[in-house]
Amino acid sequence: MLFAIVKTNTSNTFIVENNLVLETTRLFLTKKKDFTKLKKYDTNLYFDNNLLLKNVSQYKVTPSNEILTIDICIHDNKICQTWKVKN
Repeated sequence: MLFAIVKTNTSNTFIVENNLVLETTRLFLTKKKDFTKLKKYDTNLYFDNNLLLKNVSQYKVTPSNEILTIDICIHDNKICQTWKVKN
């Protein structure tokens, strides 16, 4: 029983921490509003040649009128978000 509680707590902590990492990244990008500086190399996402996010497993940018949609996943698609950002 105790092992199950510890495992659940560890899993929940992983999810919360990584959702915070993605949310912080989204806020940074929303403030900068220069998506031309975003580049993905291997499993890392860079902003103007500076490491922004590690362990990116999926990354897709879809422009549409004034809204930019970014689908992003980290840690082998365990944590995913869709961001809609006004250009």
